[in-house]
Amino acid sequence: MAFAWRSFGFIASICLGVAVVPAHAQQPPSPLAGIRGYVYDSLLSGATVPGARVTLQGPSARTVIADARGRYLVDSLKPGRYVITFTHSSFEAVGFVPPEQVVELRAGIVTPLMLTTPAGHEIYARLCPQSPLERSGAVLGQLSNVATNQAVVGGVVRVEWSQTLVSRELGLSRRLRAVQATTDSLGRYLLCGVPNDAAMLLRARVNAIDGPPLDLDLKGRPLAVRVLTIEVGDTAAVTPGAPRPGRAVVRGRIQESDGTPIVDAQVLVLGLEGGARTTAAGAFELTELPAGTHTVEIRAIGFARRRELVNLLPDRPAELDVRMTRVAMVLPEIEVKAKALLSEFDQRRLRGDGHFITQEEIEQRNPLRTEDLFRAVPGFRVVPSGGFDYQIVSSRGAGMTGGQCSPDVYIDGTKVVVDPQVGGGIPVNPGEIYGIETYSGAASVPAQFQSQSGCGAVAIW
Repeated sequence: MAFAWRSFGFIASICLGVAVVPAHAQQPPSPLAGIRGYVYDSLLSGATVPGARVTLQGPSARTVIADARGRYLVDSLKPGRYVITFTHSSFEAVGFVPPEQVVELRAGIVTPLMLTTPAGHEIYARLCPQSPLERSGAVLGQLSNVATNQAVVGGVVRVEWSQTLVSRELGLSRRLRAVQATTDSLGRYLLCGVPNDAAMLLRARVNAIDGPPLDLDLKGRPLAVRVLTIEVGDTAAVTPGAPRPGRAVVRGRIQESDGTPIVDAQVLVLGLEGGARTTAAGAFELTELPAGTHTVEIRAIGFARRRELVNLLPDRPAELDVRMTRVAMVLPEIEVKAKALLSEFDQRRLRGDGHFITQEEIEQRNPLRTEDLFRAVPGFRVVPSGGFDYQIVSSRGAGMTGGQCSPDVYIDGTKVVVDPQVGGGIPVNPGEIYGIETYSGAASVPAQFQSQSGCGAVAIW
């Protein structure tokens, strides 16, 4: 038998993995047959599949739903030859059809049968024949309009990640890497060659509107499925890259594993400013959010940071109840005395020579990329530079060419070249930044950051 990946135009013949475990015959009270086992997904999740739909066709026709542990049981069947298969909504969304398997059921015996998906490495090799198999994988799924539930045709889905490079000329540097694809007539997409051992961000774009960034980690697996929704509205008044208010709401409770409410936990939506704090009952509510698929991040002292995907609909609040795991022990209080030495950044910030962004302000804004921090900085603008990329330009400097006037960028005192033609933006993640100082005009730039461009300077520490 075979499975079909209809959206990408090929059929791969791979047998369904079946493990028949010898067992003592169980005698039912009547001369009928049965079958039991687990539905296991070795393709995407590496776990059992709760809610999978198991179907048998033969002398009797039956369909059952796997329980919360991925177990299924079909009894009271007429003996004979059956065709058995299974499916799940996560597979159906991307057109994956598990293969059929023929099994002979005998009277008076409940046959153990584990149903598994094919191994992901072979499917990845067929989906992405040009991509290396080592430490890479594929992301596939479907993009739809959250308001109409219709497939989005011609949308762009993109995965971004940071790659650290070491060279004799530049030393240690970091570049933003990306893979993108356009959705087909059914709203489906396929991204090949993404790393399976690194954290990534996944996002969609439709009609110059960017969807929210979504956390993605393949955790060593060769494949991941992500079914995305995006709010597609009137784009006339939308500034590219700017956050858009909406009517969606997410609310819920944050608790410990034993059900104890967690007070004052911070709840954020990745890529959006603002957030909420949990009450004494562990409750929270975030309003005026754009609809679509979002990543909600929960932070609490003493607990591991948690991220959850939620699908937000306009005018229909989403409920999110999260159980957090403690990772820290409560230690006795200690007293530490030290004399602080002010850094260059702190010294100039106290003098007020330029415009400064502190680490606390960066954490509050929760930006997706470093360029997002400059949208409210006096004397600078953030403009699109093609695709999903943006560049920082000075609104005061004249520039040598009369075109876009880009400031000089320094990272820990070393000048770096940010070339909009190459893409990737500033090679620093916002979470790694201690502070940023900006100087939009040549007159205010400190001596060590002076240049001939006249476009000002940006120093990132």
